[in-house]
Amino acid sequence: MKNKTLLLNPSSRNGKGRKNWKYFLGQGSKKIITKNKKHLIDSAIMSDSETIVAVGGDGTINLVINGIMKSPNKKALGVLYSGTSPDFCKFHKIPVTPQEALNVLKCDRRKLIDIMKITYTKDNSTAYFASSCNIGVGAQMADIANKIRKFFGDKLGTLIAALVTVCFTKPFKTKINVDGREFEFSKVYHIMVFKNNFVASGLYVGLNTKPDDGKIYVLVIKNSILKFIFGLYNGKIPKDVFLTEGNKVFVEPEPCKKIEYDGDSHDYTPVVIECLNKVLELVK
Repeated sequence: MKNKTLLLNPSSRNGKGRKNWKYFLGQGSKKIITKNKKHLIDSAIMSDSETIVAVGGDGTINLVINGIMKSPNKKALGVLYSGTSPDFCKFHKIPVTPQEALNVLKCDRRKLIDIMKITYTKDNSTAYFASSCNIGVGAQMADIANKIRKFFGDKLGTLIAALVTVCFTKPFKTKINVDGREFEFSKVYHIMVFKNNFVASGLYVGLNTKPDDGKIYVLVIKNSILKFIFGLYNGKIPKDVFLTEGNKVFVEPEPCKKIEYDGDSHDYTPVVIECLNKVLELVK
């Protein structure tokens, strides 16, 4: 565990993630209990360790990834999971039990993985994500789900959030460009740009996606969002969705939509999303 910095998020699992810290704190690494999102990102950027370990959930992992990607020095990512919905760990086959996760870090086997870069066209600012970006119901659903999962659990809390969100969702128009291919849709409920096969607390999308294939996938839900949600809960995607793959995607809904990626809502469209092939070392 030498030359590793552990960034611990005290708010993971609404504070319940702290119960796992007893397994992690005595491992001989530098530990930083982060104060907020900015402090977490800045700590990853400024650390002089070779490996930055995210101690928290998918949101914590995302913030650490953003810090590593914005750092002037090459750093690897490690994960000690203590969150609510381990989509990242499922996709990359990283154990979530404390002792097994520690053993992975001690073995220090690494693999290069893809990371997705978001560019907001309004000001050319950038951010990064590893799993999925949702445009449409996703941002509102994430805000509700993050508040109620502590009462109902991951999957039920996500389902309730989805149903509540759908009741107040109206379809919208959008333009999408995938590697130069233009698409227009007039009645869209949701757009998902993703790498990870697991979304929304472990629901399986059912595609043969790879962590290092240089591709991102675009899924457009038309006509009925409920049909898609219940399809995912049954382990399959309805046939009437639009699905394609590529490397670079431009999304321009009308009107502009708030986006969500890796579990938290963020800024607004339009955005360019591109897959950066094998740019991050992951300890796994």
